[in-house]
Amino acid sequence: MSLLTPILIAPLLAGLLCLVVPSRRVMVALGVLAFATTLALGIALLHEVLARGVVTEWNGFLCADALSAWMVLLVSVVSFASALYAGPYFQRDIEAGMVSPARVREFYVLTPLFGAGMFMVVLANNLGVMWAAVEGTALSSVLLVALYNRRHSLEAAWKYVMLGSVGLALALLGTVFVYAAACKNAPDAVPSLNWSYLMSVAGGLDPHLLKLAFVFAFVGYGTKAGLAPMHTWLPDAHSEAPSPTSAMLSGVSLKIALYALLRFHILTAACLDSAFSRRLLLVFGLLSMLLAPPFILVQRNLKRLLAYSSLEHIGLICTAIGLNTPLTILGALMHMGYHALTKPVLFFAAGNIHQAFHALEFRRIGSGVAKVLPLTALWMGLAALAAIGLPPFGLFLSELTVLSGGLAAHETTVSALILIALVASFCGILQQFTRILLGTRRPDARPIETHRLDGAPAMILLLGALLLFSVWLPEPLLDLLRQAAAIIGGQP
Repeated sequence: MSLLTPILIAPLLAGLLCLVVPSRRVMVALGVLAFATTLALGIALLHEVLARGVVTEWNGFLCADALSAWMVLLVSVVSFASALYAGPYFQRDIEAGMVSPARVREFYVLTPLFGAGMFMVVLANNLGVMWAAVEGTALSSVLLVALYNRRHSLEAAWKYVMLGSVGLALALLGTVFVYAAACKNAPDAVPSLNWSYLMSVAGGLDPHLLKLAFVFAFVGYGTKAGLAPMHTWLPDAHSEAPSPTSAMLSGVSLKIALYALLRFHILTAACLDSAFSRRLLLVFGLLSMLLAPPFILVQRNLKRLLAYSSLEHIGLICTAIGLNTPLTILGALMHMGYHALTKPVLFFAAGNIHQAFHALEFRRIGSGVAKVLPLTALWMGLAALAAIGLPPFGLFLSELTVLSGGLAAHETTVSALILIALVASFCGILQQFTRILLGTRRPDARPIETHRLDGAPAMILLLGALLLFSVWLPEPLLDLLRQAAAIIGGQP
């Protein structure tokens, strides 16, 4: 049964149809239907991968293993929730004169293309095609960042495209060096950039060229993933993009770039049989984790605060993979999933607050959001508790898994640094959210029709899934995560 091709076609077709359909309601329905379809196909792909190990189509041009299937599920869930939230969100923006109907059409054309690009990244068997797909996600998302056509959004989009383009140019050089390493291994043959071929000859690749390839890929894809110190575009882009786009950028787009980097890490580790690539992941992961808390503490803008929180979570994932034990890698994959369910809720709630108060700065929002937007405050409060790693939410479990794996591997110093960064982020986020959610209502705050500003279906979907999978991981999903962890860890 063909699964991979429909996963790519569904959002592509929805985006193209949104160019011509006259009704905005039809565009909303197309977006929701496209990502509901990919979610159903992603669940079917999970079972197919568990049964067959690897699923291929088009003579191996498309290929999905356990890691790819996991990423398809994450992209589908977040994109589906964003599509649910986007309809009423843009309706309110149009009524307020914040955006034109033509710009909203642009959103509904570009967002499915953005999703299709992310699916291509994780399903492409060829490293060159994977790079082109990452470039496609960057081009579509930068236009979404600039959607409101304001001075700050244009500045953020320009910064994003400049840093992203430099990063992806370096990633392209890394891909070229992989090809050169393969050429040196087989001078009389034309090698392939297919992942399956490269892994089969990994032991014979030129180690010096592959080291160089990984360094370029690390800086390039690390920039797109928002790793410090290449993260400077991240808070600007996330704060200026429409909230549904911010949710996709933070929830899955960063992880898609990290996925591309992991493919290079797996190949490098298989060739060198050394700690070269994992040390880089470990060092820059810890740097990202330790850099995020001070910026969280001093933030004065809600969506920038959420962006720096994403920096800390991406850092934890890289650190866990850099520790390179089965337990820490499993914890990193779990963290990817729980973070993907948590962070969009915070951006959706931030979108409600922005539309209600016409501001994202804390001094203009004031305190006591719970008095003005009670349901939004409830959803945001629950998601904030999850983001700081309190039980029973899954991020507590994934963080504890990483710490346990680090201590079991006798990496006491690294585990202590992880704990320090987590505690610092905990304090910063708790202080900031307490400041705006609780307290007295601003004297100049006008009554707001709160039922129109809830975005309840999307937030309830994600929070419900988060709570469910925090207390119960179905056996097929756990098996998929174990297989994906084995792929990253280089286990047979």
